[in-house]
Amino acid sequence: EIAEAEKQAKLLVWAAETAVAKGMPQAAAAKARADQAVAKLQALKEGGAAPSSMPAAPVSSPVVAAPVAAAPAVAAVAPSGASKAEIAEAEKQAKLLVWAAETAEAKGMPQATMMRSKADQAVATLQALKAQAPQQAMAVR
Repeated sequence: EIAEAEKQAKLLVWAAETAVAKGMPQAAAAKARADQAVAKLQALKEGGAAPSSMPAAPVSSPVVAAPVAAAPAVAAVAPSGASKAEIAEAEKQAKLLVWAAETAEAKGMPQATMMRSKADQAVATLQALKAQAPQQAMAVR
């Protein structure tokens, strides 16, 4: 049983690392599954039974992981200023992602948390662009 759990954990860790490296939207969920498998393996190695309540814990992991990745994107956009076209595109993207998040939440989809995170990122980026636009206009005058 330990050998099988170790094999499964290695496979899930590889899948999570690959998903993160490729920037796939499933990366957070894959990481949660890998963490769960590693925890199960550790429990088996320590002589205890595999934790039965583990599936509930990783659900919050994607929520924590996604916004951390969002911070550099917002910071990278803000210093450069924004044109009206960039703001319009960011607003379009934010509206789309907010709609997708609301739809996923309403339907109880497992991707709802990830979509909400992406929507929040897009809204933050839009706000940063809008905040930068008046400063840029004043600098031009």
